[in-house]
Amino acid sequence: MFKSVFSRMLAAFTVILLLCITLLVFVVASGLFQESQEKELSELGVAANEIGFFLEEMQRISTLPAPLLLQSESFHSNLIGIADLTEADISVLRMDGVVAATSTRHLKIGEQMLSRETVNRILENDASYMISDLDGALERRTLNSFAIIGDENGDAVYLIVVTSEKALNSEIANSVTQRMVVVAIWIFFAAMIIIFLISRRITDSIKTLCSVAREYAQGRFNIRIKVNGQDEITELSRAFNNMASGLAKLEENRNSFIANVSHDLRTPMTTISGFVDGILDGTIPPEDHQRYLQTISAEVHRLSRLVNTLLEISRLESGKSMKTADFNVTETARQILISLMGKIEAKRLDIEFEGGDEDVYVLADPDAIHQVLYNLIDNAIKFTQEKGTITIAITAKGKKALVRVRNTGEGIPEEEITHIFERFYKSDRSRGLDKTGTGLGLYIVKTILEKHGEEISVESVVGAYTEFRFGLSLSAGKPRSKGGDLMD
Repeated sequence: MFKSVFSRMLAAFTVILLLCITLLVFVVASGLFQESQEKELSELGVAANEIGFFLEEMQRISTLPAPLLLQSESFHSNLIGIADLTEADISVLRMDGVVAATSTRHLKIGEQMLSRETVNRILENDASYMISDLDGALERRTLNSFAIIGDENGDAVYLIVVTSEKALNSEIANSVTQRMVVVAIWIFFAAMIIIFLISRRITDSIKTLCSVAREYAQGRFNIRIKVNGQDEITELSRAFNNMASGLAKLEENRNSFIANVSHDLRTPMTTISGFVDGILDGTIPPEDHQRYLQTISAEVHRLSRLVNTLLEISRLESGKSMKTADFNVTETARQILISLMGKIEAKRLDIEFEGGDEDVYVLADPDAIHQVLYNLIDNAIKFTQEKGTITIAITAKGKKALVRVRNTGEGIPEEEITHIFERFYKSDRSRGLDKTGTGLGLYIVKTILEKHGEEISVESVVGAYTEFRFGLSLSAGKPRSKGGDLMD
């Protein structure tokens, strides 16, 4: 019955609303009846005291005994007047419970109204009889108030009993309660309509999100949720739309990645397969075998580099953290330059090492930063014209080590700068200059630096130069120069 979120919400809100309205009506009605009873009891007490006071005054100014005074026309008129004014029944009883005077017609003087035991209990604790049928003396429970008239010695002689059903059947309290019930019913229905609309909106949004999530699971990321409002459901819808955009971009990158990998694998494999078949079937003469085998070897090395690069990307994207340590980043750059000296001399390049006489220590992953510097310097060598200049600068500033790799050359067009860190991206210029590259070097550089919480920037002027810049955290307590002096 309550399988859906909507039905559960509606049922829960209905129960809560009913409980709240019922409790409100009960509390208000109880308060009204209690207040009405307390007010009526107060009026009954005043009436009883007035009767007692009037009888005592008559005894003080008259020589007649009390039984005769109770029978007098004056006392009876006063008794009837007060009874009518308070809308109550008033009776004066002897201590044995016999009626000495009364305002009611169904009681007669000399009639036994209460038993002596009941009178004694009233004298002991009249509060227990404030709402009572006086031990069966009355047909129903009424509000009761009492007053005692004593003799000269202070002994109780008469008991004044005032009874009323007015507060127990308060018309005002009943009317207010009925009105509250009617209003509560209208409030209940109005609240149910509002709750229905709100619950329906929430559950409809949830259903839409579920439907869209199923579409995303099928790979259809072009579907978007209409966003309208500023509540949590709206924020969740925006998050779904952003997730869809991210997934669509990821899917596009994945397809592009597969296509690029397939292309980069297919080209050397086709070359290798063609040359090997030519050697085996005799198409290529024996005197050319050496030359073609060298080509095959070059293509195999190219495949090896591509596979190693892909493995490195997989490792970086797997979420594994960097193994940081304190090391000399300046010395790392020197070693890389030495390892690339053959390429540098082949193109007769001029190397400028700014800050090369000072050692800068950083806190980072030594192997990863080695790869970053190697990729950047190797790229600089590839894209620098013969007899060009490569500048490497490593300096300490504040809490950062600033690294710059700059090379002269054709530069990078402005429209291509935003794409050079993408996987497999190779500009038209680089395709002509770099025959062995995979288009993954700068992507790896950017990924490694992001793992370190750093960013890399590039500045280039076409026909002049290209410069890459990034920062690393300086190691704490390590010397920044060969002399051991710390730089600010």
